[in-house]
Formats: sequence, structure tokens, C-alpha cells
Amino acid sequence: MGAALARAAQWTAAGSGTGTLEITPLNESLLNQITKFVEDFSARHPLEAAFVFKEPLEWKTQLDCSAFGNGYEITEATVQSEAKAKDGQSLLLLTKSTLRVRSFDQLSCVLQIAMEKKLKEVQSCLEANRDPIVQILGPEYGTVEGEDRSLLHLLEKVKKGGDPETEVKMKILLLLHQLDLQLLNSSLKQISQGVRLNPGAVSNEVNLLKDFSGEGEDTVLESLEYTSDYVFSNGCRAPPWRQVHGEICYLVINPHDTDPLCITCSTAGVFLNGGQIDSKELIDYERKSDVYKDIVTFLRERSPKFVENMAKQEYRFFKEPTYKKNFQHMGVVEAKVSGQSQSLHDFTENKVGEKVKSSALRRSIEKKKLEPSMNWKNAGLSVLRR
Repeated sequence: MGAALARAAQWTAAGSGTGTLEITPLNESLLNQITKFVEDFSARHPLEAAFVFKEPLEWKTQLDCSAFGNGYEITEATVQSEAKAKDGQSLLLLTKSTLRVRSFDQLSCVLQIAMEKKLKEVQSCLEANRDPIVQILGPEYGTVEGEDRSLLHLLEKVKKGGDPETEVKMKILLLLHQLDLQLLNSSLKQISQGVRLNPGAVSNEVNLLKDFSGEGEDTVLESLEYTSDYVFSNGCRAPPWRQVHGEICYLVINPHDTDPLCITCSTAGVFLNGGQIDSKELIDYERKSDVYKDIVTFLRERSPKFVENMAKQEYRFFKEPTYKKNFQHMGVVEAKVSGQSQSLHDFTENKVGEKVKSSALRRSIEKKKLEPSMNWKNAGLSVLRR
């Protein structure tokens, strides 16, 4: 689970400790799969579900004391489970808004209690515990880059006749690794199916929208401007430290019927950011909306007037350039005149080749005419003899 959270999940901040999971289809898919894994864990693996975590998973919950029932000791300010560890500590403890859970069995119970809030609970738990396996099994089992030998160490302990707890640990570690692979494969599939933007596509869309923006009731937008005039050699306008997150540029859009919108165009799509701050010199890069495939799709969700005026302009907006059609027509006519199915390029190339060959042949003949030959002499003698 730790590898998938580190490599596949999309966070609002780089690095660990401060970020939150962004509102994206990919993250929602990951959360749904993790939720199902935890919900089914007790029924599918009852022995492993009873295993007591090395340290509790702790997060801020939206559940209050009244949500808990049988199996819990409830007071005005706290809830604790009747099930306890060997050291006498409760496997679940809720104090004010802080929830501490020490087994998969109790995690499953929390999700059952949360009902429609279960995805939010899983999200809060993962944001507070970026590498959950550390709390579950201990720091020596944390996610690492490169070769992970923690499973091999456990296997060696089992071979040497380790205690039953070691076998349970190994089973849990295998199950979590299996979940990690499932999440990574699912993420890779979803990402590969997505259409990624590039600086050229964004620039073309911006220029096209600008052509249909300005004053007047029928324009699609009042204005559309980049926040930066500087363009890097790769076509991006975002600063280099934001380009590493796939960001291409930032736009300030003024629709006819809403407040100004500050958006981010990235390789993953288009989304609303936190807007310009400090006299428009800085941008709050945090995502504030869902991700859309392009600017037009984003604006369709934000501005009814944009949708209305786009309907009026749609033929002109998506119309193929006239010069392109004329060029294609000329190509067809030329091919028909030649009586062949060749392209204009091939036709011209062949004609040039024929001219070169004809010229070469003519020069060869002329050269032969000028060369002295005994045949001329013989021919002349034969005439005299006649």
C-alpha cells in the first residue's frame, strides 16, 4: 500500500508529511480499492485481522461517539472497544475527533459504522499515515526504494522455527504487497488510457478561444490571458519547479457570467487552482476542482453563457480551415488529370524524372552524331561504288 501511495496516488504537495490526496478519478479509484480490501479483510483473513498493530493508525475522524454501538464502551467524550490487546489497551479509541485503531478487525468495523462516509475516513487515515505498513508491522517493514528484503527476513525467521506471530506478520506483509501490485497495475492502466495534454495542444486551444473572445454578447468569453509572457524552450510557461509536476501554464479567464477563473493546464488535464496572490505575482497552485480533458470542457461546466454562445459559434469554432480544404481539392484534381492514383508529390517527381531522362538521351544522341566513325566512311564508299 505504501508504494502505491508514494508512486501512483496524486498529492497536493510534493514529498511527505504535508500533502493531501487530490480530488481526481485516479485517487478515487485507489480509495475504492483500498476500502474494499479493508472491508473484506476480517471475513477473508480472520486470524490476520486479529493481529495487533505495532503502533495505532491515528487520524482525525468525522465520526462522533453516537455512531458507535454494541462492542464499545461509550462515554460523553470517548469511545473505546471492549476488545483489548495483551497489554490491556483498547484496539479502538476515540477521543474528541482523534481516532486510534490497532487492528484490521477494528478498521473493518469503522468502515461499516461510517457507511457513506467510509471513503472520507479512508482518505483521512491515509493522509495521516503515508506509509501505513510502518504502523502495522514496524519501521523495519517500511516502503523503500530499490530492493525490499523485509519479506526475505521474515521467511528466514519462519524457516528457523519462528513463533506463530512471525507467520501472521509474513501473511499480512504478503497481502499488503499483493494490494500494492493491484493498485499500481490499476493506476498504470488508468493513466495509459488517459489523453495527456502538451504545450502545443494548449496553445492551439488558447489561440482559438481568443479568436472568439472579446466584447459583444455573442463572444464565448470576455477575455483569456496567460499569467506569464515568458515561454521556455519546451513550450511551457510554468516555472521549472512546477513543470516537474506536469504543469504547462496558468490562465486567467473572464467569462460573461461568473467571477474570473484562474486555471492550471497540465499534462493530466485542466483544473481550477487557488488563484493569484500577492498582487498577481504568485499563484496558489493547489487544485480546487476536478480535472477536465481540456479548457473547453472545463468552461462548459463553469459558465452557462459560454455553453450558450459556443452553440452559436460551434460551426465556426470547429470548422476546418479553408486553405486546407482548397489544398486537398487541388491534390484530387491534379491526380485526376494525371489519370493515376498517385499523390501530387509523386506525380511531380515522376514528371521531373522523365524530363531528366529525355534530356540525357537527347544529349547522348547528339554526342554520337558528332563522334568520328569509320561507318560514315564506309557508307560514303558504298554510295560511290553504286
